Amino acid sequence: MLEHVYHRVPVTAVAFYGDNILLAGEGNLLQAYDIKSGAKLRSLQIFEDQSIHGILLAEDLDCGLAWGGSLLRKLRFSEGDRIDAGPCLKATDWILDAALCDETGAVAIVTAHNALTSGTAFGDIIVWSASISKPEQGNFSAQAQTHYTFSAHEGSIFGVQLSTQRQARQLGDRYDCLLASCSDDRQVKLWDVSNRSVISPHLTELQRDTGFGGSHDDEEYAPPCLARAMGHVSRIWQVRFVHHAAEQGIHIMSFGEDASNITWSIRHDGGDSGFPFLLIQNSVQTAHAGKHIWAVESRSPDRILSGGADGAIAMRSRVEDSSEPAHVANLTTGSGDSIRAYSFIQEGLLLAVTESGAVGTCQIGTAGLLSMQPISEAIPSLRNYSVIASMHGVAFIGSTTGAVYVYTHENRSLTLLLELGRKVAFLALSSPTNSESVYLLVTTVGNKHATLFSFPTGSITSPTAQELNKQSLLLPEGFVVTSFDTSGPMDSTHSFIILGARNGSIALLNASSEGGFVLAKLVPNVHGKDAVTAISCRTSNCDSPHGMLLHSTGRDGTYAINVVRNTGHEWEVELVHQLELPLGPNVEGMSFRLSGVPMVWGFRGKQFVLYDLSIQQEIMTVDCGGAHRIFAFQPGPEGGTLVWTQQSKIFRRRQSRKAYQLLNSGGHGREIKAIAVSPTEPQIIATGAEDTNIKLLSFDAKHGFRCMQTLKKHNTGIQHLQWSSNSQYLFSSGGFEEFYVWRISRLPSAIGVICEGVHPRTAKSDLRVMGFDITSEKPTADRGMDFSILFAYADSTVQQWSYGSGSWTLIVSGDYLTACLTEVFTSAGQRITAATDGHLALWYTSPSGDAMTWRSRYGVHQNAILDVATHELQDGSSIIFTAGDDNAIGISRVDKIGTIKALVIPRAHAAAVTGLAIVPEMDNALSLITVSIDQRLKLWEVSLDATGHGADGIDVKLKRIVSTSVADVSGIEVCKLVDESNAVILAGVENSVTGSGDDACIGRIYNKILKWSELRFQASSSFCDAQDLSNLSMNLERETPHELRVVAYQTSV
Repeated sequence: MLEHVYHRVPVTAVAFYGDNILLAGEGNLLQAYDIKSGAKLRSLQIFEDQSIHGILLAEDLDCGLAWGGSLLRKLRFSEGDRIDAGPCLKATDWILDAALCDETGAVAIVTAHNALTSGTAFGDIIVWSASISKPEQGNFSAQAQTHYTFSAHEGSIFGVQLSTQRQARQLGDRYDCLLASCSDDRQVKLWDVSNRSVISPHLTELQRDTGFGGSHDDEEYAPPCLARAMGHVSRIWQVRFVHHAAEQGIHIMSFGEDASNITWSIRHDGGDSGFPFLLIQNSVQTAHAGKHIWAVESRSPDRILSGGADGAIAMRSRVEDSSEPAHVANLTTGSGDSIRAYSFIQEGLLLAVTESGAVGTCQIGTAGLLSMQPISEAIPSLRNYSVIASMHGVAFIGSTTGAVYVYTHENRSLTLLLELGRKVAFLALSSPTNSESVYLLVTTVGNKHATLFSFPTGSITSPTAQELNKQSLLLPEGFVVTSFDTSGPMDSTHSFIILGARNGSIALLNASSEGGFVLAKLVPNVHGKDAVTAISCRTSNCDSPHGMLLHSTGRDGTYAINVVRNTGHEWEVELVHQLELPLGPNVEGMSFRLSGVPMVWGFRGKQFVLYDLSIQQEIMTVDCGGAHRIFAFQPGPEGGTLVWTQQSKIFRRRQSRKAYQLLNSGGHGREIKAIAVSPTEPQIIATGAEDTNIKLLSFDAKHGFRCMQTLKKHNTGIQHLQWSSNSQYLFSSGGFEEFYVWRISRLPSAIGVICEGVHPRTAKSDLRVMGFDITSEKPTADRGMDFSILFAYADSTVQQWSYGSGSWTLIVSGDYLTACLTEVFTSAGQRITAATDGHLALWYTSPSGDAMTWRSRYGVHQNAILDVATHELQDGSSIIFTAGDDNAIGISRVDKIGTIKALVIPRAHAAAVTGLAIVPEMDNALSLITVSIDQRLKLWEVSLDATGHGADGIDVKLKRIVSTSVADVSGIEVCKLVDESNAVILAGVENSVTGSGDDACIGRIYNKILKWSELRFQASSSFCDAQDLSNLSMNLERETPHELRVVAYQTSV
């Protein structure tokens, strides 16, 4: 018995149901979510195997309509979050869109071969109106009139929207209705369609060109174009007018294939653009991963929904003016002096130093303007150079002469704290948890010693030189300090000072019995040869099993975690995590929320980015011109305040909440090509996709999938993934002979990942590593592992390598025929390959040991073998299940001497079988689950008779067939759920969860969603006997006074 348990699929339809609930079409299921909590309230299957493409709700929210393909169903809503679906109806053609007529309660649907208010595949827009009469005897009559028919874009038009009169009037009283359009020419255009008295011939009467870029001499029936702009990096799918109060103006949002949405404001153009208005790009948001935003809803006045191919639902708050960077001041003050450096000392308050050396505070008011209050006159030692370190209410300023000044905001005083005699190069503060002291580290130019000052926490608002405890730190040779932190109170034997260097190294110093601090451990090249920009110690117990965790970021663009353990004799440091950040090399800082969640920030291109490492998402992005500028950032729980200098002006951007809320997290957003489940518990699900990324996921039935880490190192799509037997290593392969060894560490509330090994490339580096198999594992003295790995390449070669501690040794290699190898594995003591010629080949090593040769091959399929699963028997033989591109399943029995006997189940599926998995039940029986391009999941019962010879002892029965919302399924894996029940996880372009009897079957299925112009596959016959809509006019009866009806116009193009 197979039953649905959970799924996460591309979201192809969204709608608001009131203020607190949203509806989403996820595959063939209609899901209801609570907006505030994100909890799933209700789930209803609408179609059998057809995805939902649209949701339409009546004004009173009593009923609605859901459609997908050529099918549609009426929805009825009642108290208690109950949703009922009416009969399944079938239109004569593929339904592309639908709209509700408020006055009559009718619904107009546009099908693939109708001409309605829409854009065409050839860049034309048709603007029409219809007068729909009251129904007589259950049927409608309609009078349609075309107003504008014109060539609008140089590419296919994918999105159009009409504005309300209120929105149009914000541009002037002469405008009653505006039209926004978008296309695959990457342009957004704004048109004035206020004049409805214009009568245009039909598109067929104009005899227009059917190609792009054609010249049209007569644009008599085109409305005025008010503005246009180019945005996105690929096709634009949707465009929406954003609801705003009149004083905020009108905005347009576009949603594209690049999975981003752009907000545009409309401004009057005083230049020579040739248009009366300009579209100004305000912000770019990337709430979705991968490609495509398929569904958009903006009916709510202050919230916008989007559903992406990654399976995420993003709810964006209304775009407000405060979300745009505000020009708060000119760089030059009223006296002609310019601000050189500044730092936050509390919320909205900066301490600033000018070029002349004057010091003042800058208060950013609620209106966004900056007002500077002088603290002191110009100080010569601060002229043209100063460094600032600050914390709440206090700031320290370093100078060229070595003088360090302290400013306390409580009494607004600036005093000279100490003199060091040399130019201050670095200045930083640390306030460890559970410590009664605050620490200030100062380094000076050309000095091999750093100076550490500590003062009581109680005197932080007014520190004096008499209260300072001064200690000297001897730095390692060539060590230029760029970051600093302390692990705890310096009077503790387990505490130490952590310093990051310009050369990428990290130094640990602890207290010496003779006084002062000495070097305890130097960890070289943690961030290569690039500077360590931020460092933080987050665990206070070095004697715990996990030790103390050192978090660091560097100019190499990575985030690293080192574990520090006190062995009693020395400090032991082990790198357990280091991955690239999506920021590039300009990583500037790091902070932690109260919950311990790490966030990093820096510059990527022309943007400042705040990135949450726990949820793998960008929290805040600001267009600021990029790196290499003066800036100050004060992080907050869901954003923060950024102040920066750009073009001799000072700007500020404040964000108190995220620009969007994710109601369920997304996946890759691209087709998953490989999947592997760790053998030990708690299990980790690894998925590799066409986006070249590997994601490590956890799963529970209540919260679904949670991404723990994203591995970004491959440059091509992932071909194969495999875990070591102890789950401490993950292996991945791709094109261009890419093969990486990842070491996995389990940390408190996180997973650490480092790339330990990279396979050496050959001259033929364009080869794909189609598959590989770990044939042996051996622990080493340094707590590592040695592996023997078989490789199968696309050029029909096989190689066996030995790997250990980052080094590789080629053991033996061999050639097959001319077919591409698809799998390599070991079974019954044999090394076996599968290929695109449908054969299984057995290999042996020559007596000299310098070559591998296939000794026998057996034809199982008519063409490519796409997947393999094996089951060992007690007599030493094994059963090999193969999935074929010929729609067949092969069951082969291989004994210890290499004899193969095969049983083939032809036409096992209606299309290529792309994945299979074995679920063991008893010694003489097992369950086989197969998946196919035909979007069917099949459960087979396989009985084994050990006394039988060859395939004679194998009996196969088909037990169950379940349809899925899956296309392009690429693999299937078995795993365990929390309740110890078995599960299977499918990889493709969607996900779905199914149960099998007492065992839950999780279908991790990512379905490929094509662009609307490509949706041409035939709809399923029916979910419940579909009624034909050949008369193209019908009435969906209901008991409420205002009826919801469907009208389809067959006006052929």
